[in-house]
Amino acid sequence: MRSRLMALAAGAVLSGAFAALAVDGADPPSRSEPLAALPERPRARVALVPGVAAPGPVRVVRAGDSLQAALDAAQPGDVLALEPGATFRGPFTLPAKPGAEWITIRSAAPDSSLKPPGTRVTPADAGAMPKLESASAPVFTAAPGAHHYRFVALEVRPRPGAFLHNLVVLGLDETDVEAQPHHVVFERCYLHGDPRRGTRRGIALNGRDLAVVDSHLSDFKEAGADSQAIAGWGGAGPFRIENNTLEAAGENVLFGGADPRIRDLVPSDIEIRRNHLSKPVSWKPGEPGYEGTLWTVKNLFELKNARRVLVEGNVLENNWVHAQSGFAVLFTVRNQDGSAPWSVVEDVTFASNVVRHAAAGVNVLGRDDNAPSGRTQRLAIVNNLFVDVGGEGWGGSGTLLQMLDGAADVLVAHNTAFNSGNVIVAEGVPHTGFVLRDTIAVHGRYGIVGTGTAPGRGTLDAYFPGSILRRNVLVGGAARLLPPDNFTPASLDEVGFVNWREGDYRLAAGSAYRGKATDGGDVGVDVAALVAAQEARPEDLEPPRRERVGPEAAAVTPGTRPRPRAAVVAFWTAALLLAYTHLGYPLLIRVWAALRPRPARRGAHVPDVSLLIVARDESGRIDARLGNVFALDYPPSRLEVVLASDGSTDGTVERARVWERAGVRVVAYPAARGKPSVLDDLVPQCRGEIVVLADARQRFDERALRALVAPFADPDVGAVSGELVLTRDGRPGAVGEGVGMYWRMEKAIRYAESVVDSSVGATGAIYALRRDLYEPIPADTLLDDVLIPLRLVRRGWRVVFEPGARAFDRAPTSAAEELARKARTIAGNFQLFAREAWLLDPLRNRLWLQTVSHKALRLLTPGLLAVTLLATLCLAGDVFYGSLLAAQAFFYAAAAAGHVAGGAGRATPFLSVPYVVCLLAWATVVGFFRFLTGRQPVTWAKPSLDKVPSCDPMARP
Repeated sequence: MRSRLMALAAGAVLSGAFAALAVDGADPPSRSEPLAALPERPRARVALVPGVAAPGPVRVVRAGDSLQAALDAAQPGDVLALEPGATFRGPFTLPAKPGAEWITIRSAAPDSSLKPPGTRVTPADAGAMPKLESASAPVFTAAPGAHHYRFVALEVRPRPGAFLHNLVVLGLDETDVEAQPHHVVFERCYLHGDPRRGTRRGIALNGRDLAVVDSHLSDFKEAGADSQAIAGWGGAGPFRIENNTLEAAGENVLFGGADPRIRDLVPSDIEIRRNHLSKPVSWKPGEPGYEGTLWTVKNLFELKNARRVLVEGNVLENNWVHAQSGFAVLFTVRNQDGSAPWSVVEDVTFASNVVRHAAAGVNVLGRDDNAPSGRTQRLAIVNNLFVDVGGEGWGGSGTLLQMLDGAADVLVAHNTAFNSGNVIVAEGVPHTGFVLRDTIAVHGRYGIVGTGTAPGRGTLDAYFPGSILRRNVLVGGAARLLPPDNFTPASLDEVGFVNWREGDYRLAAGSAYRGKATDGGDVGVDVAALVAAQEARPEDLEPPRRERVGPEAAAVTPGTRPRPRAAVVAFWTAALLLAYTHLGYPLLIRVWAALRPRPARRGAHVPDVSLLIVARDESGRIDARLGNVFALDYPPSRLEVVLASDGSTDGTVERARVWERAGVRVVAYPAARGKPSVLDDLVPQCRGEIVVLADARQRFDERALRALVAPFADPDVGAVSGELVLTRDGRPGAVGEGVGMYWRMEKAIRYAESVVDSSVGATGAIYALRRDLYEPIPADTLLDDVLIPLRLVRRGWRVVFEPGARAFDRAPTSAAEELARKARTIAGNFQLFAREAWLLDPLRNRLWLQTVSHKALRLLTPGLLAVTLLATLCLAGDVFYGSLLAAQAFFYAAAAAGHVAGGAGRATPFLSVPYVVCLLAWATVVGFFRFLTGRQPVTWAKPSLDKVPSCDPMARP
């Protein structure tokens, strides 16, 4: 993400130097100019008129009668007339019947009291409808091969208070097209989920010749999972979805999303016309009338596996950022479960639709970025109106069109868009056969931009080679960045709309863009054709909603100051990440450990142990350190002590050789090699079954070794980390006080991680591993105590934390000392993630959540603190954010006071904690630049000898 943002910024700066001048006002091009390959329209259409055979007898089904018995007894051509207002409790199964005549299940109300065919019903029409409900299973399920069922004027719902996964299932697991249900029509029906609990899906459309027309589908919503009004993934088609109200939280209409059970099957010949797809704003937090449940919101329309689709004359509205980035329409090919590599999105016509009140417009993905798939190709986005895309309150980027990973033959023509962000954003594999023409849109900050490329021509050359961009009106753009024969008026008023503020998007007679399209017509949407396709009144198209749509700002009420949306999003994103990293994750892992503990088995066995101490220029400490080793409560016959001198020049080797008589094996390297190289040499040479790694500085508790080896009784344990106890001499300073609190929290996290599965890393002062599991590490490794344990985790072993194995060290007393120590550690973490990419892959790292939460997100702390402060400054005119700015100012003032108090030898947690938070954030910045520049040495500086930690294991931390 960092590289993408840097690339965008760099591209914006450099674009002015390298873009050529464009020419306004050129003549219209020849109509013979090559265009993208046009999509094929649906080959078949579902017929709504029942067969020509005369209807059979009418059977009235009254309250208390068995509807399932009536379905079982019905013959082709029969009509089951259900008593209006009566409740029939299912679930019901539609049996397969011979013949090709329709069985109609309808309200027994006279036709005069029902809406006529071709007219969309509303919940107000439910009084004339019978109620069909279920408490658990779907209300209707079609048996394999069931066919020729027509449902008219019914209310289909869960039993009040019940949650259903599907309301109607028309095909599910059939493995043969011939076994799929077919010729089933829902007409003028009211299907809805439970208003309070929701329902995951309205109709699962997985068959042939299926239709939903003139109906109302609402309250399909779920928290934590996708929900749809209509979804199809395994049916052959054709499908017809026409003149319906469709409300759902996840995707209002979705094709794909699960792999078909039939090889090579792609849902095909799909017609979606004149529907109203929306999400009620009562589902959106912060809106008046919000109902209080945070349903999972994604998009309004999505194709993941579909062929020959016509989406025409629909209104799609109200889509905000929640579980996705807020794009209203997605053409994103997916081999969803990895078993359908034939998945495609191809031959799609998206025409004469209104898309409004959404965080972003259209997202196109050329190939699945998770599993092998076919391609998104032959896509036409023509004659659509986009209004209030990225407007205030919806969140998101306000991007009109996002193009990812190599789509082919995408035509975007004759659209009019009021978008707050860029016109096109591109990334991944380049796209072929792309055409953007005759479209009016707001240019936004960069207009046409890609990851790592300069806006305008630089992006077109990199991501859209051979593309055609002609006769587009990009409001507020720079002509020099665009190819010739495009227009860049400074404001929306200069476009010459009849009255865009009131929703009249026709070009006035005096507009400079009348007749300037490549086909000789007007640039932008053909409003007359749009209205005809919608069969709607012109006033239904609506003016833009409350947003800043271009260079002009919408009117602001005097005395108010609108909140910059980007600043609000930035503040809460940064603040929530900070809260999760430093408070949420420690709480989460402790609760997880309490609910699902998996403690390692411990035993009293006493294995052979090799204690390996790596030292450099430690002559002043070596006697005390080895004296501490031989005072440990561990059988001498089972303990090998190896001291390695890494290029010492101060007499360390000579002092160590005095201890050879006590059994110490001294290995002296004449030149400094770094600890990783020493470990690579000596760990395989150690005799012990268990190798304990330690430094010369720390001291062990008397029973540390026995405690450290006890978890190796568990055959799943590959390494064990001890506990580092920080001691303080005299009155602590702010650094020592704050670091002590930080370290206590760190130990609690490591212990909880260990109980759940494995600790993310070990304590370098005292940790052990099975000798036979050691694998060499790079010579310039900065954090052997993290890399070695995590590589064991990757191989399936556990790394546990043993608090009874204690080592003692002195807490830092100066900021410089703690800064140097922490900067080295953080540089090592950056090195770790740069080299061990598998750590950030949830499919390869079973500790992915712990690694990201415990290690990776902490590296973002300085940036998150800066973003939080800057965003609050931008929002300071608001009372709420002004108070947050004051709180931040108080925090940083306390940090400064902590620095002063620490220098004077006085410290309190009230001042120490803010001071150390800021100190560690600065250490992260220093560590990052040391990693980037390669200036962090493998060795590290040591404190002066006059502050050697006490050998007393009972010293108070």
